[in-house]
Amino acid sequence: MLKLGISLVVILLFGIIAMRTFLFPDFQQKVVPCSPDEGTDFIAATDDLLARFQEAIRLQTISYSVHETNSSALEKILAHIVQSYPTIHSSPLVTLERFNLSSLYIVKGSDSSLKPVLLTGHIDVVPAEYEKWSFHPFSGTVNDGLIYGRGTLDNKNTVFGILEAMEHFLSSGRQPKRDIYIVFGHDEEVMGLYGAKVVTAELKKRGLRFAFMMDEGCPVLKDGNFPGVRGPVGLVCIAEKGFATFKLSIEHPGGHASAPPPNGGAITMLSNAIVALHNNPMPHLFGRGIEVPMFEHAAASQSWLFRMLSSNLWIFSPLLSFAMSMKDSTRAQITTTFAFTTITGGVKDNVLPNSVSVTLNSRLLPGHTLEDVLDHVKNTINDPNVKIEVMYANEASVISSTESEGYNVIHHTVKQIFPNAIVIPGLLIGGTDTKWYGELCDDVYRFVPSFLSTEDIKRFHGHDELITVKNFEQSVNFFHHLISNFDKSFEVVLHDEL
Repeated sequence: MLKLGISLVVILLFGIIAMRTFLFPDFQQKVVPCSPDEGTDFIAATDDLLARFQEAIRLQTISYSVHETNSSALEKILAHIVQSYPTIHSSPLVTLERFNLSSLYIVKGSDSSLKPVLLTGHIDVVPAEYEKWSFHPFSGTVNDGLIYGRGTLDNKNTVFGILEAMEHFLSSGRQPKRDIYIVFGHDEEVMGLYGAKVVTAELKKRGLRFAFMMDEGCPVLKDGNFPGVRGPVGLVCIAEKGFATFKLSIEHPGGHASAPPPNGGAITMLSNAIVALHNNPMPHLFGRGIEVPMFEHAAASQSWLFRMLSSNLWIFSPLLSFAMSMKDSTRAQITTTFAFTTITGGVKDNVLPNSVSVTLNSRLLPGHTLEDVLDHVKNTINDPNVKIEVMYANEASVISSTESEGYNVIHHTVKQIFPNAIVIPGLLIGGTDTKWYGELCDDVYRFVPSFLSTEDIKRFHGHDELITVKNFEQSVNFFHHLISNFDKSFEVVLHDEL
């Protein structure tokens, strides 16, 4: 009788799994792709359009530190923008305001009852090691269909994609229904303290609340970069990890290296703390974060085995969590990470140092607070000799909705430009200016219309940063369609629980 009962339970369990697998909803929108045949609704990458972008790449708008930016180059790129986009800068619909070297454009809509939307990007870039590039990083060289240069991916492609799209939109005599706010920050690479933070404070003072916003974020990944999906995947990030820098230090009597103390001295003691944290990471939160909608939105497009797993997270979460924890590229998606980045101590090879310190960089998963992380660090080290200081921190973002108008508009637009891609929500493990702008709306999305492989992603802040001419054309058309789609209504795809 017991065996029969167990058999019935197993049959019922497999029946539920099979039913959910075959009946799980498809979250992918059906759209008409953007095409060169659309005429005025398609913007071609002409020589003039590319020349404007190339000139922007040549300007070395480098942010070196919070207090050191290339203000001369930043002023030149602002002048280049004004000169290159005369319709934007002469339109009675457009207001331009400067905040230090950041720009705020307000494009007036025809219906003041609609909440405005916010688009953002940044004109500053990180430094480059010239000798390690195939072409000079500030040459804007076009070679074999590839545009080389610092900022081609991060983030002048977004800035000039928006500008080309808005110039085209206004030149056609159109007016958006809702107000469109556009901000181009000048110091995003060094925390945005004098750009995005200042603009946000001013917009808060004016009582602005946006329907949603979109900043830089995840790209469209080329084929084979998501489990069980053969084609490309567009990741619209609905959350962003937090950031915290800790200083761990020890003050301990030094002495001659010939007679070390039983505890080994300051370096050994701090090393024990480092090893303890390395061996005891923060707990995984799989099943309580963005990975749930990420896998569920992919389910209908996955191969059968992965579709079964993704549509039955109620039972397979532990298995997927384990699988993700085994790869560096996915582990960061499900937990708060620790990385030791700098270490100081010691003055001579035969002297035990009196003091040693190490910098610990942590990226906070939504669901883990700074207090959680600090408690974990203290409890894991469990040594009163180790001083723990929080040098800088911001909490992880809230998780934005995948059932909102904003997400559906972005989803629809991604499918128009990349029709073979599936669109799923994701988590941005880096940092953006949305840590400031996020105060202005409930739904914050992070996406760049770049078409990249996992190898291409290494070009961000790396060597030979580049974008294809075709992909820059896609970026321009993405923003063109996005601006047009702001005026349309899209049915919100709701998740009906099975």
